[in-house]
Amino acid sequence: MNEKRSVLIFNIVFLLLLMVATYFYQKKYRPAEVSTGLRPINVLADITKDTSTHKVIILPKLPPVLKVVAKDNTAVVISDYTTSTELVNSSGQQFALSDFFQKLLELKKKKRKKIRIAYFGDSMIEGDLITQELRDEMQDYFGGSGVGFVPLTSVVAGFRRTVGHSFSGDWTDVSFKSDSKSGADLFISGHSFYGNPNSWVDYKTVNQPHLDNFSDISILYGMPDSDKSHTAVLTYNGKRQLINATSSFNKFDIRYDSSNEFKLSVSSSDIPFYGAAFESDSGIFIDNFSFRGISGVEYKYFTEDFLKQIQKTRPYDLLVFHYGPNLLFRPDLTDFGWYEKIMLPVLKKMRAAFPETSILLISTADKGANYDGTWHTSKGVLPLIDVQYDMAQNINADFFNLYNAMGGEDAMVDWVQGDTAYANKDYTHVNFRGGKRLGKIIYNAFMTEYYDFEKHTDK
Repeated sequence: MNEKRSVLIFNIVFLLLLMVATYFYQKKYRPAEVSTGLRPINVLADITKDTSTHKVIILPKLPPVLKVVAKDNTAVVISDYTTSTELVNSSGQQFALSDFFQKLLELKKKKRKKIRIAYFGDSMIEGDLITQELRDEMQDYFGGSGVGFVPLTSVVAGFRRTVGHSFSGDWTDVSFKSDSKSGADLFISGHSFYGNPNSWVDYKTVNQPHLDNFSDISILYGMPDSDKSHTAVLTYNGKRQLINATSSFNKFDIRYDSSNEFKLSVSSSDIPFYGAAFESDSGIFIDNFSFRGISGVEYKYFTEDFLKQIQKTRPYDLLVFHYGPNLLFRPDLTDFGWYEKIMLPVLKKMRAAFPETSILLISTADKGANYDGTWHTSKGVLPLIDVQYDMAQNINADFFNLYNAMGGEDAMVDWVQGDTAYANKDYTHVNFRGGKRLGKIIYNAFMTEYYDFEKHTDK
């Protein structure tokens, strides 16, 4: 019994000595880099989650980048257009639309009077859809009032909410779709109108911000054949004015302090008239050039000299090309090389005619197609966007992937079938709510890039 007690006492004393020795050893000799004691050995460490308190370095998620290039000794990051929901600087500048944003900055600082945008598109922007929201937002921020260009007649005059528009039924409308358009001197709206002494058009303001008065009005018209009269009498709001059509593109300017209606008639049946433009004396303005059923290739009609005359007479600071749905006419069509072959020369002509003007290509929006009774994104949407981006790069223009920004795959299905309908049941065209939403999406993309530009430029 005494022997067992002695062994027990020995073990207790030895254990106490060992604990004291361990304590003093750790206090004096513990490595400095170990601050929480020795980590327990875990034989399953390689297959279980590490829950230790050791600091772990997590690499930040980088934005999608296609490539990094150097231009003018400045590093340029170009976003991947296939995933980006913002403007893509495919022209190779540090920022998308750098030159245009510089002009906006000058406008904001009142170093410039006007900024003008020409927005070309098909029925997606018909009736001022999309552009009315974009215009309203930009005029709120940068100033200005006025709806911009309005044609003499329009098939959607009763549909449009940004201007009151009525006209007599005896105007002759020659357009992209006319068989006799070759000598008709069409305008970039795709139309020219010929009247007679009884022809008239009446424009009225609407009760909306930036659209409730007329001040700076320009009558836009072309030039008749050489063997026809180049003079005409305009009668507007009861006043008569002799005009001369001496250039391929002409404008006659009228100034009011404020007016709510503008009624116009002409005496000539020889001069092609295009429409009227409504602006204020300063600010930003967006002309909606919609034409139902086209893809943009129709602009091959214009000569470079005519386009240059437009820029000389009524200049634009940004051209926006927004096409797509009319190319997706078959659910299984995925090859758009044929489109690039005929559209690229058109864009190159535009670039040559407007060398100092920024250009933005906006991709097709999502478009639905019915596959075995179920609606999904058309198979051609992504291949078409690839072609549209390639053309933007080719002409040194910038790009915006609207398909991504509106939600990507099956976005149009959601816009049609959701609790709030933003698009029609053709799974192609947006309604007024959808147009407003798309306009805001595009505006936000503009302003995200502009704020970044301003932050880095305005030192």
